[in-house]
Amino acid sequence: MNAEPDQNAGTAEENKPPSKLREGLIVVAALAVGGLILFGIYLYWNFERDHPGTDNAYLNANFVWISPRVDGEISEVFVTDNQLVKQGDKLFAIDSSLYDAELSAAEAALVLVHQGIEAGKARVDAAKAQVAEQQALVATAEQLTKATKPLVRDGVEPVLKGVEVENSLAEAKSKLDTLMADLTVAEKEYGTPESIEAKIQKAEASLTEAKLNKQWTTIVAPADGYVTNLSLRRGDVVTSGDQLFPFIESAIWWIDANFKETNVDRIRPGQPVTVTLDMYDDKTFDGTVESIGFSSAASFSLLPAQNTTGNWVKVTQRIPVRISLSAMQDEFPYRIGASASVEVNTDDPTPAQSQ
Repeated sequence: MNAEPDQNAGTAEENKPPSKLREGLIVVAALAVGGLILFGIYLYWNFERDHPGTDNAYLNANFVWISPRVDGEISEVFVTDNQLVKQGDKLFAIDSSLYDAELSAAEAALVLVHQGIEAGKARVDAAKAQVAEQQALVATAEQLTKATKPLVRDGVEPVLKGVEVENSLAEAKSKLDTLMADLTVAEKEYGTPESIEAKIQKAEASLTEAKLNKQWTTIVAPADGYVTNLSLRRGDVVTSGDQLFPFIESAIWWIDANFKETNVDRIRPGQPVTVTLDMYDDKTFDGTVESIGFSSAASFSLLPAQNTTGNWVKVTQRIPVRISLSAMQDEFPYRIGASASVEVNTDDPTPAQSQ
């Protein structure tokens, strides 16, 4: 008879515990995988620490509202919406008819002031000459009177002669008083050197104002930049100070990034920044940390947080960081308000950079 196989022996072989070598390999593999995971976590944490970033960032630039300095009707618009212009290029013009007339009137007024001053000086000079001439006549009459009195007293000359010369002296003195009064009036009308200078300065100031008003009827670009949101048309009536449209300066662009307060401890001015704009997916731009705000973004809001009660929740604040951008490329134009993501490289500088 053939012996049947021992099924219990096979089952025992299958239930035999793994060898110590196999257990060791499993432990080593698990430790290796765990170590790699921990090392990866460490590298990621270290990278995040040395390269803080945020997507709470927006593109910005200097801009001003273009406003006229004088009132009037728009006579010409020289630009179109979103046009790039150079500093000094004409933007629009205001009808200058009124200001041309004011300029002519101011020029004429200055001429009349100078003519009036010259005429007043001539009157004063003439009055002084008449006074001097009359003073000479008075002196002659006095000498004649002085010489005649002894002759009348000694009977050489008749009494009527003495009366005649005295009357002539009195008449000469009376006329001198009248001429002196006329000179005083002429000098008052002419004015003091200070008042004369004031008249000239006032007329010149009016002329300067008229010239400026005339000049301000043509509005030019304050810098190289872009005209935007332009709806101005010929025939529109504008008033001094009206905000007609914004003008964006093209030379300087930066990122206003709001970092969590826990991420700014290693950020310093001068550190390089990698910038990504949402409107250009695969394009990165170079930036540099320019400055770090000394207050949180919410500190000067209309209703800043007032955590004065015991019932409040601590919220991580945002600290604004200004990041200057490299010069704009024609194929990738910057636009104010565009969303951005930034990453600051806070790695320690090389010895050459730290010197």
